[in-house]
Amino acid sequence: MNGPLTADTPPIGGRYQTKSWINAGGMQHVYLAEDKLFGREVALKTPKDDAGAKRFRQSAVVSAKVNQENVAKTLDYLEEPDGRAFLVEELVHGADLETVMSIYLPFLPPTTCARLMHQLAKGLAASHSAKVVHRDLKPSNIMIVGGWKFEGAKITDFGIAKLAEDEIGAWAGSQGTTQSKTVLGAIPYMSPESINDFKVATMPSDVWSIAAIIYRLLSGAPPFGTGLKSIPKIIDAVAPELPQQVRPVQFLELGRQLFEIVISCLNKDPSKRPTAEELVKHCEALCYSLDPYELGVISKLNNSATGFIHADHGKDLMYHKANFYGGGGVSVGKRIWFARAPGLGNDRAFPIVYLNTKK
Repeated sequence: MNGPLTADTPPIGGRYQTKSWINAGGMQHVYLAEDKLFGREVALKTPKDDAGAKRFRQSAVVSAKVNQENVAKTLDYLEEPDGRAFLVEELVHGADLETVMSIYLPFLPPTTCARLMHQLAKGLAASHSAKVVHRDLKPSNIMIVGGWKFEGAKITDFGIAKLAEDEIGAWAGSQGTTQSKTVLGAIPYMSPESINDFKVATMPSDVWSIAAIIYRLLSGAPPFGTGLKSIPKIIDAVAPELPQQVRPVQFLELGRQLFEIVISCLNKDPSKRPTAEELVKHCEALCYSLDPYELGVISKLNNSATGFIHADHGKDLMYHKANFYGGGGVSVGKRIWFARAPGLGNDRAFPIVYLNTKK
C-alpha cells in the first residue's frame, strides 16, 4: 500500500476504515479512522518513510506501557503485507497545544498554566513509573481536549518520539546548522544534557521540557529563545526572569508560585530537578481555578476601567481592565478569551486574554 490513505482505502487490518487525513507531524501522518469492530473513531498513525517504519513497532510497544488519563492511549499496532506500519491511538477531540496557541492565544494566565502543568506532570509521572521516557516533549506533542476550552491535556507520541532520535541525535552530535522542522521545533524545550547527548534519554530531561513549555505559555516565549541561537543559553541554563505578565497583583501570587516550580525544573543539574512525581505534589499545593473558558467581544465601555463583554454563548458579563492578562488597551470590538465568575447583577470575567489578532 503506497501513497496517502483515503476513504476508499480498504480497512487497515480489515478493521480500521480511514475517514479523513488529520495532520502530519515531523515523523508521521495522522488519519481519522473508524474502528469497525468497536464502532468508535480512532487516530491512525503511520510513519512518513521506510526509515521510520523500522522503529514503529518498537515505539508502539513502548507507548502501550503507559495507561493514564493524561496520556493518549495506544490501542493497537498493525503491519500490512507490504510492510507499512500503523499505530492506532485514542482520538482526542481538540487540537495540539502548538496549534491552539498559534491560532488563538499569545499566552495563558497562571491559573490555566497551573492546571495544565498539573495534568502534564501526572501523565509524565505515570510514564516514568513505567520506565518510559518521552524524550521529545513539546507543544505539538500535547493534545488539548476541547482546543481553546482547555478541558484536559494528553501527552501523545511517547513512542513515536523515539523515531526522531536519528534526526535530532545526528544534529545534536554535530551541533551544526539545520533546516529540519523536527530539530528546530524541539530545541527550545531540550535540556542541556539532551543537547549534549540526545540519544541518552533521561527522566529529568522530560521534567525540564515540561517547565520550558509552561514558561513559554506563561510569558509568550520559550525561556531561552528559539532556533539555534538559543543553544548557548540552554547550555548555560541561566534562569529566566519572572514574566512581565505575571507581575500585576491579580496574577502575582499564583504566578510567582508557579514560576518558582518552573525554575526548579530548569536547574542545569538534572539531579537537582524535582522528579515527575514530586512535580505532581508541587502542583497539588497550588490553588487554581477549574472554571470553563469562553469567547466573546468587548461590547461596551462604562469608563476607563470597566465595561461589558458580549459572550458568544451565554449571558453578557462585566470586565475590569485589571483582569486582562498581558494588559493592553480596551476598545469595543476586540475579541477575547475568558473565564466567568458569578456576580450580583452581572457575572464577572477573570482572567481575560485578548485573542490573537488573526482570530
